[in-house]
Amino acid sequence: MGRLIAIGDIHGRFSKLEGSIEGVIPEKSDSLVFLGDYIDRGPKSYHVVDYVVKMREEYPHIITLRGNHEDFVLSLFQGNQDKCMRHLWLKLNGGEQTLASYRGAGHYLKVHQDFYMNLPVSWETEQYFFCHAGVRPGVPLAKQKATDLLEIRDPFLSSNARFEKIIIHGHTPVSSPTITPYRINIDTGTWNNGPLTAIKLPSLRIWQQW
Repeated sequence: MGRLIAIGDIHGRFSKLEGSIEGVIPEKSDSLVFLGDYIDRGPKSYHVVDYVVKMREEYPHIITLRGNHEDFVLSLFQGNQDKCMRHLWLKLNGGEQTLASYRGAGHYLKVHQDFYMNLPVSWETEQYFFCHAGVRPGVPLAKQKATDLLEIRDPFLSSNARFEKIIIHGHTPVSSPTITPYRINIDTGTWNNGPLTAIKLPSLRIWQQW
């Protein structure tokens, strides 16, 4: 098997994604795990999603996890997005930028509906558990709720608990990757002028694209 590499929150920053992939230089045997939040806030959400979709066609071991921002789009497709949630997404979480990106590219969100509808909330290996936000301490990994995997901060971030596996996550922006014996956070605030971070496991080699 090839390398195991996780990639943090992208948030529509297409040039950072391109640069990161050029730095990693993936091979067919590599497993690349995207931790979610491909869209919103940045200017090129359509281009990010389209790029990742095409990567999945070319590389057999691409894992694309769902983030809480993809959950907004998923609720829209499922007819569960009421007026309050729509305002929360569009005005407060960068949804307007996502829609503008799709319109600018001559498409609607539906062009990627299959992508949004089929994103898992977690993926794991023998040693690592990958999810967008983290896990709830004291709950077995097999029984974690999707809402926690997508949205949790505390008590996960402040916990000193030893989990069944090392948790690889994003969601909460940090100035530099947080690496502890029990969890690794690689959301380095790409949407807010921070770099896009990728990390190779278990060597902890880091790539950052500004």
